[in-house]
Amino acid sequence: MNFAPSEWFGFNKRARHDMTFTKTINGETSTKQVYGHFNVWALLFTWFYALFSVRCRTPFFLLKTAVPFLGMLSLNMVTQLFFSDQVVMSIGLLGDIWYGFMFETWFRNQLVANGYQQTA
Repeated sequence: MNFAPSEWFGFNKRARHDMTFTKTINGETSTKQVYGHFNVWALLFTWFYALFSVRCRTPFFLLKTAVPFLGMLSLNMVTQLFFSDQVVMSIGLLGDIWYGFMFETWFRNQLVANGYQQTA
C-alpha cells in the first residue's frame, strides 16, 4: 500500500482510459474493470462508495480510500474553526471533486499491487 503524496495527487498519472484487470484465484478468474473517467459515485459518496460497492472489493482498497477521506474530514474540521461556512463548503466540494477524479486511479493502483494483470 502506497500512501505517498504522488499517489494521492498524481493527476498526471490518472487512469485515462477503460482497463480490464484479471487475476486467477484458486483456479477461478477474477475480473475487475477500471474506468478512465470521472467517478460521479465517488464524488457523491466518497469512501462509502468503496465500502458498499461490489466492484471495489479487493484487499486493502478500503484502507487506501479511507486515508484520503479522513484527511478531507480533518481539513474540513480545521477549516470550520477559522473560516466562514462558504469557505468550508468550497473546500469540501473541491475535496469531493478531487476524490472523484482520483478514485479510479487509486483502484487501478491497488489492483496492480494485489497482483492483477491488465488484459489487452
